[in-house]
Amino acid sequence: MPEADDIQTVAEPKVKKLPVNFLGLLIAAVIAAIVSGAVTFVLVRFVLGTNDPGSSQQKATPSAPIEIRVRFIVEGSNKTFMLKGGKNVVVVDMLSFTVGSDGCRESIATRNDQILSSLQDLFIQKETVEMSNPAGLDLIKRQIRDLVNRVTGYIGDKAKFGVIEVYTYIKAIASVQ
Repeated sequence: MPEADDIQTVAEPKVKKLPVNFLGLLIAAVIAAIVSGAVTFVLVRFVLGTNDPGSSQQKATPSAPIEIRVRFIVEGSNKTFMLKGGKNVVVVDMLSFTVGSDGCRESIATRNDQILSSLQDLFIQKETVEMSNPAGLDLIKRQIRDLVNRVTGYIGDKAKFGVIEVYTYIKAIASVQ
């Protein structure tokens, strides 16, 4: 048997290990992280957009109310509404609104029948005395404003985009007997 001294030792080739440059590795990792973060930000922000439902709603509703004039009962149409008791009618020659948004104007146009029906319900509760003094007319205008805002859905925080002012011309209060 061969002895341990007799065994030829195979000389292992020495592999040169390169010195690890930790600073270079750290710089490469930081640059990769910055580039990755920037690309992710650009993709999410500009390509995918935002998931904010408020941004699309702000396009439909302006941030500050604008004033648009809406003619509801055109001058000369002489629309009649019955008053309380059924013996008197009020002749409304003109009714117009100042609204705070284009959306409210469109809502008034599409809900014309509902607004007329609500106006009829309002006037049927009024007496002649209420319609013939300034305080009564101011009350009617406020009630009409609230009524139209309720029908069109411009209540609460959205009220400033609804009906702002009511203009009316009552031509006569007449008896139907």
